[in-house]
Amino acid sequence: MSTIDNKTAGQRLALDKRGMLNRLARLRGSALQRLALGRAIVILALAMTVSVAGITKSNANQKPFHVMNTKLYAYNKLSWAQFECYNWLIHHESRWNYKAKNGSHYGLGQMRSKWYGTLNPLRQVDVHLEYIKHRYNGKPCLALKHWENKGWH
Repeated sequence: MSTIDNKTAGQRLALDKRGMLNRLARLRGSALQRLALGRAIVILALAMTVSVAGITKSNANQKPFHVMNTKLYAYNKLSWAQFECYNWLIHHESRWNYKAKNGSHYGLGQMRSKWYGTLNPLRQVDVHLEYIKHRYNGKPCLALKHWENKGWH
């Protein structure tokens, strides 16, 4: 890399810093700042989540699924408010354990289907969100409210 390239890269970096600082200053005290801070906290919390994936002989050839990745996958499919509700709902249902079983109910969303229990956690999120879309107009907060009132969704 030449000296000119280094100088240009340094100038770009300085501009980026100033641009970011100006954007942050504009957000200060606004609702967008709280939203950005909330999202940053969730991402940080998810990144700090430690998932112990025990690898046994039966699943040694399979890629282990981490809770953090599953939560991030769901987070990217929903708005912040809807993700909060979805996170609560799945936490109550299965503690984000995609192998959870309760009688005839399986997986993250505790759906009544053995097939659902055989899916990987990312696919379980997709299927569960489709169910919520069909039954609750795609609003996990309505599903959570129903769960709080009835004990099921």
